[in-house]
Amino acid sequence: MASLTPQPPLQGGEGEESARYSIRDQKINPKKLELARHFRKNPTESEDAVWQMLRNRQIKNLKWRRQQVINGFIADFYCAELNVVLEIDGSIHDSIEVKEYDEMRTSVFASRGIKTFRLKNEDCDKQHLTELIENIITSLR
Repeated sequence: MASLTPQPPLQGGEGEESARYSIRDQKINPKKLELARHFRKNPTESEDAVWQMLRNRQIKNLKWRRQQVINGFIADFYCAELNVVLEIDGSIHDSIEVKEYDEMRTSVFASRGIKTFRLKNEDCDKQHLTELIENIITSLR
């Protein structure tokens, strides 16, 4: 159920709704929530490496959540301050079926105003991640 409490604007824009409220207002299937918890407890090597770099606001003082359920899909990482999803892609994402599924997820996220960015497993180091986040911030300005 959506809150009736007035929602604060994002920094820098009058009247803009904070993304974190739009994510938290959703009803989440308990099975999907349990799956997200499972993914958090059993991350891939690359997801764990990225999480160790993102957690505790280590890059650009941004707060990230991992395995965030959004409209029935589980995003690897979500930043409400930027309204951005960060996906970590291994070789399985090269298959046609998975690419189509990824495109559908990206479209659903976009319908909520959320931009999706992808990082390949082999690029999951501090330098690539920091550069990507700097480019995201620049592109959103």
